[in-house]
This record gives sequence, C-alpha cells and structure tokens, in this order.
Amino acid sequence: MSLPNVFFITGTATGFGRELVLQLNALKQKVIATDRTIDGIKDYEQLEHVSIMKLDLNSDEEEIAGIVRDAIKIHGHVTHLINNGAYSVNGCMEEVSLTDAKNEFNVNYWGTIKVTNAFLPHFRGRTSGEKFITTFSSIAGIQSWPYYGYYCASKHAIEASFEALKLETKHLGIKVLLIEPGYFRTKFLQEGVHARPPKNPVSDYAPICEFMTKSVTDMGASKLGDPKVGCERIIELLTNTGLAKQISNGEIPTRVALGSDSCENITKKGQELIDNANRWKEFSLSTDFKN
Repeated sequence: MSLPNVFFITGTATGFGRELVLQLNALKQKVIATDRTIDGIKDYEQLEHVSIMKLDLNSDEEEIAGIVRDAIKIHGHVTHLINNGAYSVNGCMEEVSLTDAKNEFNVNYWGTIKVTNAFLPHFRGRTSGEKFITTFSSIAGIQSWPYYGYYCASKHAIEASFEALKLETKHLGIKVLLIEPGYFRTKFLQEGVHARPPKNPVSDYAPICEFMTKSVTDMGASKLGDPKVGCERIIELLTNTGLAKQISNGEIPTRVALGSDSCENITKKGQELIDNANRWKEFSLSTDFKN
C-alpha cells in the first residue's frame, strides 16, 4: 500500500518556499514547513494541511537530526524532502571575511547536507511510498558572477554533492533532483532580506559592486521568472503530472533549469566548456603516456 505524500520544506518564510507551501496546501498535500524562526511562518497555522517547525540550518548535526525525527513522527513518515533554505553574502572575494564566507557555507551547504543525511536512514528504511530529495541549487550552481562568488561556490558544492548522491542512492529507490532557478520575482537578492553586503568594502572593487548592485536593482519588476508558475512546475516534477509528465515519461532528471534565463545561461556555459575543451584538446592529450 502506497503512503500519502508528506512534504518537508526548509526556508519557507518567503520566496519559493512560501509559494510551495501555499500551493501544496491548496492541493490538500500534507506539508511540514520550517524556517529559522517561527515568526516568519506562524501564519501557516491557519492552513489545514500544514504543520510548522523551527529549523535553523546553522544548528549542529544532532539538533537537526532531532528535529527531523520529530517531523517524521507528525505523520509517521516523510516522502519528500525539499531543501530550499539559503542566503547570500555579497562582495568580491577579498572583501568578504572568511568568517562570513564560512557562515554562508554552514547554512547553504552544510545545513542542507545535515538535513539530507538526517532523512536518509528514514528513506532507506522504507519499502513503500515516494522517497524524493529535491534541492534548490541555482543558475549560480553552474555559472559564477563577480560579487556573488561565495554564494556561487556554495551552490556549485550543492551541485557536486547531490549529483553524487543521486548515483549513490538510485539502487535504493531514492530520487534526487536539483532545481536551478534563474532570476525570479522574489526578494532573494535584495540586501537585508536574504543578501548581505560586505562589511569591509575595498575601493578597488567599487565599480564591480556598483555595477552588480545596479544590475540587481534594475532587474526589479523586469525579472523574467514567475515564482507561482515556477512552483507549479516543481510540483509537477515531484508528483509526475502536467508538463513534467509529458516530457519526462516518469524519469527524474538530475537537474532542471527553471526560467528562460537559466536555460540560456546553462546552455551557453555548456557550449563554452565544449569549445574550450576542443581548443585545448591537443594540449590536454599531450600529457598521456606514449605507448
């Protein structure tokens, strides 16, 4: 007998996390919504199918494992883990302190790993129901930009680890999916929301800082991505319905670009890698043993 879906989601106070909670609730799907403070998600108490929990991704491994155990007890199981929580420390590499950079990695990367590792025994131990791990990477997990280097690095690390996890757990029936959004109309890159400016700016990097900050500000309402539609597509992927079902035929890809800008940039990056490999092919092959 198949188990009903239960979605556990991190970082649900704003953006994609909030939209996913609202849409899944409207679909009468059971949701466990988490965030680093209860204040940002307290309004979910009015939603019929949503439970709320405090989960700070900066917490230690044992605390997070305990929270996951308590979450599983709510409905007796969890079928879908959605790793969404993250933030950005802005600034060029030299401007950002190692402390701030490490803190960002502790949340974006290690926090995500700790939550995932806490769920893996539960997924491995079940023989019925879905076992699905979805992790928000980003267009920044494939393409890097100045001023956002550490954020890009954290998402590159997510890409590598969860691609490996997919290979490690496929034989256990665990599905692993990376979502790579481009620029959507959320508040994520607004400084003071999920983005933090450098504490010790360096004047030599001021033109880069000004250019990147202005680019994000100018984007504003012109951002291409509609978070409502983006979340509809994600839910289709997780439930094998709609356009996702038509394209995938039930096969879960390793990664999916979300948004036309993400698709365009990833395609461009792929071609750059191919062109560079071809240009330097003779150089690369020259290092092999001569038989």
